[in-house]
Amino acid sequence: MQLKLWGELGLFTRPEFKAEPHSYRVMPFTAAVGVLESIFWKPEIKYKINHITVLKPISTFTIQRNMVQSKQSYRNAKDWMKNDGIGGYTAVGDRAQRNHVILRDVAYIIDFNFDLQTEADLSNKYVAQIKRRIEKGQCFRQPYFGCREYIAHFGFPSEEDQPAPELKGEIDLGLMPKQMHFIPDQKGAVSWHTAEGFVKGNVVTEFAHFIMQDGRVCCKS
Repeated sequence: MQLKLWGELGLFTRPEFKAEPHSYRVMPFTAAVGVLESIFWKPEIKYKINHITVLKPISTFTIQRNMVQSKQSYRNAKDWMKNDGIGGYTAVGDRAQRNHVILRDVAYIIDFNFDLQTEADLSNKYVAQIKRRIEKGQCFRQPYFGCREYIAHFGFPSEEDQPAPELKGEIDLGLMPKQMHFIPDQKGAVSWHTAEGFVKGNVVTEFAHFIMQDGRVCCKS
């Protein structure tokens, strides 16, 4: 199956540039899975990305944004409420300007399929539901390119959707996130929903070496 995504801006932050966000040059596979789950999600579905086709030339620009330096917590907010706001937080004295390297005018085609984590054969049913939701523009939550304010529009690709001539040749993209592994652990920090119910554990990111050949992004190995 294929899905076309397009939008004005995108920011897929590299982990080594967390303080001043710097985007990957293209959408990572993990971000593509997040977009698909935004459109159609079931606990028994596990999306697999075959490759991503970049349609427009890679273009970036830099902006400065005001960001707060402290991490806020629910417990602190409750204490402030009990004390009538005494000791509360004001962002004015905690702001810091940080540079952001952002993608401009992005468009991709995601080639994907999915595995079912259940014995029941519901693949044909789910394929029909996914296609129907894409056709009608329906989604569980608004898809976005890395940051919620960078909205991703979606639909089916057409025959005219081809990579730009500037993308001809091979580009080494280096290490990028390939897949998120959810590891059950009773002392884990996160919870997720599976076909059997909620599971507690940790999340480990798998990285791989990616290249872009004539606009098509795939693993090098």
